Amino acid sequence: MKIYIDESGDLGFTDRSSPYFVIAALVVHDPLAIRRCFAKVRRNKLKKKYRELPEFKFNNSGPEIRKRILSCIASADVDIAYCVLRKEQVYPHLRSNHQIVYNYLTGSLISHIVQRFYDGGRVEITVDKSLNGIQREAFDQYLVYKTFEKNQANDLAAIPIEIVHADSKNEPCIQAADFIAGALHYYYRTNDDTFSGIIDEKVALAYDYFKGPQK
Repeated sequence: MKIYIDESGDLGFTDRSSPYFVIAALVVHDPLAIRRCFAKVRRNKLKKKYRELPEFKFNNSGPEIRKRILSCIASADVDIAYCVLRKEQVYPHLRSNHQIVYNYLTGSLISHIVQRFYDGGRVEITVDKSLNGIQREAFDQYLVYKTFEKNQANDLAAIPIEIVHADSKNEPCIQAADFIAGALHYYYRTNDDTFSGIIDEKVALAYDYFKGPQK
C-alpha cells in the first residue's frame, strides 16, 4: 500500500497567512501511471519557462498544465484523501507550535486511510524530505503511534509501516500529491472548483477540521 503526502498553504497565523491549510494524500495502486502523467506533459510542447523547471508544482504551473496533470491523475488507479484546517479554529496555545499541528493532522489522516484501504502487507508512506532531522524523527514516531492508536481495537494495530522522506524532484507521485493539495487549497480560498472538480470523483475521504468527515 503506497501513500504519498503533500500540503498546500502554511501554518502561520499572521495577517499575511492563508486562512486554510490542506494536507492531501494520494493512495497509488499503480505508481507507473502517475509517472507517465508527468512524462507525457513534458513530451508535449511547453513554453521555455516550463521546460526549464526541475519539477512541476501546482503553484508554478498555468491553468492548462494544471488541468492536464489533474485530468491524468484522475484517470489513474488512485484514491484521494485529504484534510483541511480552518486556522481560525486552532487553539491559541497551539498556534506557535506548527509541528504539533502538522503531526496531528497528518497522523489522523493516515490512520483513517489505513482503516479504509488497508488490504494486507506493508504500508509505505512517502513525504517530501523538507522536514529537518529532528522534526523528521518526531514526525515518523507520531505517524506510527497515531495509526496504531486508532486501530488498536482491530487487526490493523500491528501492520508494518515504512515512512520514506524523498526529494519531490525525483518522485512524481509526490508532485501529484502537490497538485491535488494545490487544487483543493485553491477551491477553499476561492470557492472555485475549476481544478478540484477534475479530481472530485477520486476523493474517497475528506475531513474538514473541525467539522468532521465530509466524505
